[in-house]
Amino acid sequence: MENERRLWAVCRRAIALLALVTFTGCSFAAPSMQTIQVTSSPEGAKVLAGGQSVGQTPVQFEAHRGDNLLIEVQKTGYQTQYRTTSRTLSSVGILDVIGGCFLLIPLIGLVSSGAWKHDPDKYGIILEPEK
Repeated sequence: MENERRLWAVCRRAIALLALVTFTGCSFAAPSMQTIQVTSSPEGAKVLAGGQSVGQTPVQFEAHRGDNLLIEVQKTGYQTQYRTTSRTLSSVGILDVIGGCFLLIPLIGLVSSGAWKHDPDKYGIILEPEK
């Protein structure tokens, strides 16, 4: 009798955990940051992402996946170049959508930053001399 109660308790916990994972979506477990790479010709240009300095080209930096990002590339004697990343669904976000369609559950995972990715994540900038 005692063993049956323990088994029931374990089963209830397993069902509750499964329901929690199913309703929140996989995207909550995905990383919220993504690596962005910026190179320039000529090298040594200052790179700002979202108004914050992230280094000089060539540079890699981590960016939050949840927002569009403005990248500025500046070098004395050259025109400043601007690029804006856009967000697209990541592979984990696509799994949340597919799971939501088949299981008829809320797509709550899509509100997390892990459901998205910056596209593109590599930038090669050619700086034009100032006129």
